[in-house]
Amino acid sequence: MALVNSLAGRATDTDLPRLVGHNHSIASNLALEQVQAAFAKHRFKFAAVTENNRAIGLCSRDKINEKLGSRFGFSIYSKRPVRDHMLSHPEIVPVTADIPTVLKKVFSRPSERFYEDILVVDERQHLVGLVSVDTLIQLQNLLLGEKIHQLEENQLTLREQKAKLESLTDQLEAANSELSLARDDALEGTRLKSEFLANMSHEIRTPMNGIVGMISLLMETQLNEEQQHFAITVQKSADALLNIINEILDFSKIEAGKLEITLEDAPIRELIEEIMHILAEAAAHKKLELILDIDADVPEWLRTDPLRYRQVLINLLGNAIKFTSNGEVIVKVRIERDPQRGLFLRTEVHDSGIGISESDQERLFQAFIQGDGSTNRKYGGTGLGLAISRKLVTLMEGLMGCESVKGQGSTFWFSLPLGGTGPATQTPKHRLPAQLRALVIDDHPVARDVLCRQLALLGISAQSAEGGTTGLRIIREAYQRSEPFDYVLVDLDMPEMDGLEVSRQIAQDPDLDELRVILLTTVGQASNRRKFSENGVNKTLYKPICPSDLENTLFTLKPDQPAGARLVEVEPDAHTHQPLPELEPMRVLLAEDSEANQEVTIRILEKLGCEVYLAVDGNQTLDLMRAGEFDCVLMDCQMPRMDGYAATKAIRGGFHGIRQRDIHIIAMTAHAMQGDKQKCLQAGMNNYLSKPVTLHRVAEALHNYQLGRL
Repeated sequence: MALVNSLAGRATDTDLPRLVGHNHSIASNLALEQVQAAFAKHRFKFAAVTENNRAIGLCSRDKINEKLGSRFGFSIYSKRPVRDHMLSHPEIVPVTADIPTVLKKVFSRPSERFYEDILVVDERQHLVGLVSVDTLIQLQNLLLGEKIHQLEENQLTLREQKAKLESLTDQLEAANSELSLARDDALEGTRLKSEFLANMSHEIRTPMNGIVGMISLLMETQLNEEQQHFAITVQKSADALLNIINEILDFSKIEAGKLEITLEDAPIRELIEEIMHILAEAAAHKKLELILDIDADVPEWLRTDPLRYRQVLINLLGNAIKFTSNGEVIVKVRIERDPQRGLFLRTEVHDSGIGISESDQERLFQAFIQGDGSTNRKYGGTGLGLAISRKLVTLMEGLMGCESVKGQGSTFWFSLPLGGTGPATQTPKHRLPAQLRALVIDDHPVARDVLCRQLALLGISAQSAEGGTTGLRIIREAYQRSEPFDYVLVDLDMPEMDGLEVSRQIAQDPDLDELRVILLTTVGQASNRRKFSENGVNKTLYKPICPSDLENTLFTLKPDQPAGARLVEVEPDAHTHQPLPELEPMRVLLAEDSEANQEVTIRILEKLGCEVYLAVDGNQTLDLMRAGEFDCVLMDCQMPRMDGYAATKAIRGGFHGIRQRDIHIIAMTAHAMQGDKQKCLQAGMNNYLSKPVTLHRVAEALHNYQLGRL
C-alpha cells in the first residue's frame, strides 16, 4: 500500500510532481491497530492499493476501520479481500500532468465523489503517490487568488489606459477642430490663388496677343538683315512667354476644378501626324532623328478630347527634343490590351537625352518641379508641363508614367481608353500595283526598320541598306537578276556617301532610268529642291516619315506595272524592230525561283506559242522531268535547294530514271561576266541567255534549237 507523505512546497501550474510524497509499504501481516496507526499519520482519506507496483484501486479510511480483520487484506466478517471494498474507478493521473488538468478532473466530479483522493502514476502506470483533495482545494484557492490579483492589476492598468485614451480623444478633437479651420483656410487660399492666377494670366495674355500679332505683321514688311534678326528674336521670346502664360492658365483651371474634358470622335492618326509635323523643325534644328512608329491596328478614329491629347503629346515630344542634344526621338503608338481594364491607346515618347535619376522621377510630376535645379537653369521652363499633362490624362481616365536611366535617355508614356470603333488594321487609301519593290537606304537602323514596315503595310516588298555604297550595289545586283526595284527611298544625310550622290549615280545609269528616287530630308532643306531635282530626285519626303505622306508620295510616282514585268517591253534589243521567227508549238519546262522573272518569262513563252510548265528549284525540275516529256528546258542557274548547274548534271546522268537525258537545256543567268557562258556549257547546258531576257532573244534561242543550230 502506497501513501503520500505531504504537500511538498508551493506548486505552480506545471508542478504536479512536487505534490507527490515518497512511497512506503506496510506489511500485510501487521495488526489492524498498527495499520490504522500508520494510516492515521497521513492526511489522506483514501489509501492506494497496489499489485505488482501497479495501482488497482482506492480504499477509504472508513473501510479500513470497519472491514479489516486481524490479518491485513481480509474482512473481519466475510474474510473478503480488500479489493472487494475498493472504489471501482479511482481517479488516476500521470505524474507529467499539469495542475490545471488535475484541477479540472477533480472539480468536474459528481458531488458524491468529490472528496476522493487522486492516484498519481508514472509512464509505466506504477504508483508514484497520492494527492489529497484538501491539497488540491488549497492549490485551487491559491491559483484563484493569484488570478484575482492579476485581474485587479489588469483592471487598474485598464483604468489608467482609459484615462489616457480619454485625454488623447480630447486632444484629437481639438486637433480636428484646428485642422478643420486650417482646411477651410487652405481651401479659401487655393480659391484665391486660382482666381489670382487666372486673372493675372488673362491680364497678361491680352497685351501679349497684341505683341505677337504686331510682330507677325512687322515681319511681313521690308526689313534689313539686322532688323529681321531682331524681329525673329522678339517673336521667339514672345512665343516662349505666351507658352508659359498658357501653362499657368491651364494649371489654375485644373486647380480650381474648372477645366472640362470634351470627348468626341477624333481622327487620331491624322492628329498624331500633324503634331509630328509641328515639331519636325525643332528636331531638325538640333539634327535629331525624329521617327513616328504607329502600328497598323491603331484606328483612324478615337473617342477622346483631341485638344487635350494634342496638348499632352506636344508637351512630351517637346520635352524630349529639348532635353536631347544628339541621337533620336521616337514616338510609338500602339494598342494595349489589359485583361481587366480593356483596350487602351498607348503613346510612348522615347529619347536618347540626359535621362532622369530614380530620386528625381519620384517628384517629376509635381507642379513647379523639374528633374533638378541645373536643368531649370539650363533648359528653362516652369516645371508645370508634366504636372498638367498627368492631370489631363487622369481627367481622360487614362494613366501616365515614366521610365528612365540617368544619362541613357527616357521614355514617357500615357494610355487612354479606346473608344469609338475599336482597333482595326489599316488599309491603304490608294491602290498600288501588285509586286512592287522598294529599297530603303538609311544609316539609322530604327528609321530603316520603321520605314520597311510601313512599306510592307502598303503591299510593297522592301529591302534596306545602311549606306549609299551598299545600296547602289544592291540596286545593280537586283537589276542583273531581273528583279529591279521600283522605288528607292534614300536619306540625304549619311556618312561617306549622302543621298544626293546616290541619286546622282542612279540618274547616270541608263539601266536604272525607270527607278524612282525619293529623297528623305528635313524641312530645313526645302530650299534645295531645285538642286535635288537636277541630281535625279523624283520626289522629296520630309522627316518624320508619316504613313499618309509616304502613301501619297508612292501613289504619285506609281508605275503602271512592276519594273520586272516592264523588262519585256523596255529592254533594249538589236532585234526589237525585226519580225519574230516562226516557231512550232513546244512544251517548255521553265526552272525559275524569282516570281518577277517567272511572270516575265512565262509571258514571253506564251506569246511565242509555247506550253509552259513551271519548276521553282532544281529538285522540282527533276520531279517534272520524271513525270513527263518536254521539248526543252529554260534553266535558271541560281536557285534554292538545288541550283541549275546541279540539276543539269543530274539530268545528263539520268538521275533516278530520267529518260530525256539529251533534252535541250538553255541556261538563264544574271551573271554576265566573261567565262559564265563557258561554265554553263561545261555543266552540260546547250545554250546561254543572260538576264534580263527579252522576247526576241528567247525566240531566237528556241528557233535555233528547232533548226538544229546551236
